[in-house]
Amino acid sequence: MVAWLSRAVGLTTPRGNTVSISQEELMFLQSQLEGLESIFLELIPFGVELRRQQVQDYYDKRFDNATKPVASVAETELRRQFNTKANQVRNLVDSAESFGEAGNRLNLIRAAASLPAERNKPLHSIIAEFCQKLIYEGAVDQSSLQEILSQTELTPVEVRVLLGSLMFLIVDELDNGGQPMLVCDLLNQLLNFISSSKLLEVNDPFLIEAQCALEAIKEEST
Repeated sequence: MVAWLSRAVGLTTPRGNTVSISQEELMFLQSQLEGLESIFLELIPFGVELRRQQVQDYYDKRFDNATKPVASVAETELRRQFNTKANQVRNLVDSAESFGEAGNRLNLIRAAASLPAERNKPLHSIIAEFCQKLIYEGAVDQSSLQEILSQTELTPVEVRVLLGSLMFLIVDELDNGGQPMLVCDLLNQLLNFISSSKLLEVNDPFLIEAQCALEAIKEEST
């Protein structure tokens, strides 16, 4: 699933959502989502320890490697870009540690999905258990899924965690009680539920990214 992730560009105007979120908060979430992508796509595959100094060392080394071969590279701008990415990741790791072990992928996703004021609110146990099973077992608990889809008062954090847990899977199929279930089918089901229930603003970065990922999967399969 990760290989199909697309970058979301631009933000649309919200239409009739029940939850209000400021432009500043949207940009904050976008930054955290980018940090989460860096962790899952750049750090975890190369075994980088998720600690502040190890993260900084990784990007310092990448900066050195990027500037040595080409003398004409604008080092100041490149350094700014690498520092921005390193800060995104380090801040996310710090936030994840407030929930427990930063190496726990659910903690990382939850940290990225939360605004500062939302971090003291616990996840519904059904959401946490469902996502933990998705992430670590590649399996769908149908009873939990049906309970989730019957909810009308999920918090934005819980909805983003659901989407994030699917977007960063590295498999195409899930175990659905012994039967295969395509990741894209579950993502489509959740997106329809989120849209019809208006659980997120239409310009929420996690929602936009999930929609882009689903479209990319559809294009890949045609």
